[in-house]
Amino acid sequence: MTTAHSTPTCIDTDKCPDPGRVETARLADQLERAFRGGAWHGPSLSEVLDGVDAATAAARPVGDAHSIGEIAGHVAFWIDACLRRMEGEAITNVPPEVDFPAAAAASDETWRATLAGLDRAHRRLHAHLLGLDDERLDGPVAGSDPTVRGQLLGILQHNAYHAGQIAFLRKAAEGSR
Repeated sequence: MTTAHSTPTCIDTDKCPDPGRVETARLADQLERAFRGGAWHGPSLSEVLDGVDAATAAARPVGDAHSIGEIAGHVAFWIDACLRRMEGEAITNVPPEVDFPAAAAASDETWRATLAGLDRAHRRLHAHLLGLDDERLDGPVAGSDPTVRGQLLGILQHNAYHAGQIAFLRKAAEGSR
């Protein structure tokens, strides 16, 4: 759930209108917080990416570390892969140029497209999750964690981890100017 400003609010799962979707509502809430804001761990992916321009996203302020653009493309790919795996597609042996796309921030246009793809992947996964019954959380996933729940918890951890990386890289890039 979100407010008018797209900041998630807490879901009162004790009053969830569908008792078969209490846990999926909790996971959807956490997914939204980690992506849009309101997570206890600190800034969300959207918050750390807000205001980052293509030049900052393409910068490499820390040696051979991935750029913000590459990480944003990577996160978008894996959020989408999470959904595709839940739908039955086994995703394995991802080539490095797909996993961390080097051109994700090559221009203002490609950077905007990367951010739009990230948002689109999140919205699709979030909507899919809201449509699941809790019993589906213990179901299998193609080519990954043994359960849907494990896959979703992994994406939550993945998003938090990379939000921290992006925050660090952003500070380093802006401090080197």
